[in-house]
Amino acid sequence: MASYHIRQYEEKDHKRVVELFSRGMKEHVPAAFRHMLTLPQTLLLLPGVPVTIVLVSGSWLLATVCSLLFLLCLWLLIRLAWRNYVARSLQADLADITKAYLNAHGSFWVAESRGQVVGMVGAQPVKDPPLGRKQLQLFRLSVSSQHRGQGIAKALVRTVLYFARDQGYSEVVLETSCVQYSAMALYQAMGFQKTGQYFVSITTRLMGLSVLQFTYSLPFAWGPGM
Repeated sequence: MASYHIRQYEEKDHKRVVELFSRGMKEHVPAAFRHMLTLPQTLLLLPGVPVTIVLVSGSWLLATVCSLLFLLCLWLLIRLAWRNYVARSLQADLADITKAYLNAHGSFWVAESRGQVVGMVGAQPVKDPPLGRKQLQLFRLSVSSQHRGQGIAKALVRTVLYFARDQGYSEVVLETSCVQYSAMALYQAMGFQKTGQYFVSITTRLMGLSVLQFTYSLPFAWGPGM
């Protein structure tokens, strides 16, 4: 028997939802940092900077210090990018979840365990979908680190899919960053197909942090397995 249940969002959940989102996004900073270290430009700079400094100054100590400063700058750049994203989100849809989701023909759900909100997900209609399609977009999927591995994320995604089916949508779409590996694996395991990839800005392009787009096509009738 599941140790959690999923229900619709209530105003009293707002503080906990904001905490879940903020902590969940913060967890991706190390993954983004490791991702940046694998980029061709970073792999060129990491050995190139100290070698150049040694050739110019003859000091290995200075070269080591500069290399460490370079890595620190990368780390701070990623932290800043993530913090800015969280801040924008908290001022946008997460500022008033009822208005952004429940009053906009969408919905927002939380997973509750022992009286505490441990997971969340939202859904909004896509305003300008491709011709002939009715799309619902999945947003803000997050599960507390202490409650992962219990199938909560999968249950939350299924909740969105059921809602989309009942409301007559033809597709559920979503976007996630290229370093959210667990989320991508979950979506693909549940039948979402990657349909696009883009960079939000020149800065994210330089950082190699792309946004991936996924689509789930809803069948006319689901079998008992769903």
